Amino acid sequence: MSDQKNTAELVVIGSGVIAASVAYHCAEAGVDVVLLERDQAGATATQTAGAFRTYFPGRVYDSELVVRSLADFRSFGSTLGIDLEVAETGMLVVATTPEQAAELEAELPAQRDAGVRLEQLTVGQAVERNPWLDPVGVEFALWCPQMIRLRADEVLRGYLEGARKHGARVVAGVTVTGLDASTGRVATSAGEFTAGAIVIADAQGSGEVAGLAGLELPVWGQFAELFRTDPVGDEAITSPFTFHPGAGLKTMGMGRSFLVGLERFSTEPGMRDIWLREAADEVGRWYPRLRGATLHSAWTGTLDITPSRSGIVGRAAGAHERILFATGFTGHELSQAPATGKIVRDLHLGRHPGVDITPFSLAANGV
Repeated sequence: MSDQKNTAELVVIGSGVIAASVAYHCAEAGVDVVLLERDQAGATATQTAGAFRTYFPGRVYDSELVVRSLADFRSFGSTLGIDLEVAETGMLVVATTPEQAAELEAELPAQRDAGVRLEQLTVGQAVERNPWLDPVGVEFALWCPQMIRLRADEVLRGYLEGARKHGARVVAGVTVTGLDASTGRVATSAGEFTAGAIVIADAQGSGEVAGLAGLELPVWGQFAELFRTDPVGDEAITSPFTFHPGAGLKTMGMGRSFLVGLERFSTEPGMRDIWLREAADEVGRWYPRLRGATLHSAWTGTLDITPSRSGIVGRAAGAHERILFATGFTGHELSQAPATGKIVRDLHLGRHPGVDITPFSLAANGV
């Protein structure tokens, strides 16, 4: 830290793994960092899922961020002293129309160039992977072994401890009440802080924080839910994570039940019951043996959503050029945290981040 207690080269605003990664990577590079967290340090760890996918159909740039992050997760033990017990479980992707199949096949070279390992399957091979699928509905299928499981809570702990080890100060349980981009002043419930640069990485709260400085960040919090079916047999279901990009349907065996998710996005309130019915309809359409199955709530939470459905990462312009941002990861913040922390570090230090961040820009989100 600098001699003045509340003055730093960089103030990071946010709770969770993205803010912690930014704080760690910047502090590790010698930047004087203060991290301001809304919650007590580490309180959001258990809210982060410990499984994520590497392959994002139609969004090669998101796939690339996860691939870049994988190397960091695998070396977490040597760099931060924590074994994350990284394991691959695999992901099945199913296209159900010729148009969807053509789109997936056309981007295969770009996805593979980004580091995604993809194997094209026959219909028989796809059904062998997931015997619950209706083969009549399978037009094209891909297998990606890079469905990852790891100790998610330990990622957050590692980044916070690493940031402190490199001199960052973590101030938890504070509320940001004012932000002046021209002076770098950050007013909080714990007093005022002044910084040469400010990073907004506060998930669904980022838009409100940015608004204090008159900056528009198009990110909002949206209710999200995963469902489970009633038990459908006497034995555990070994069906892998299966994604139907056309429908936004995600399924996976969980004990004697199926875990079901549906990718739907809206700024309208009261969509939960509509999405529940749509999830039940989609399950019945592609999994005949589950037709008519009752879905029960298995998990609820809030995701930070953007118009592009990808994160917003970069530096503001003009009067707000002191502000950097990393937010809106639509539930994928864990998988993209290491790469994002390095991108923000490089932007702050005036270096090229080594990846095209145009798809994550404000312009890509209509601002």
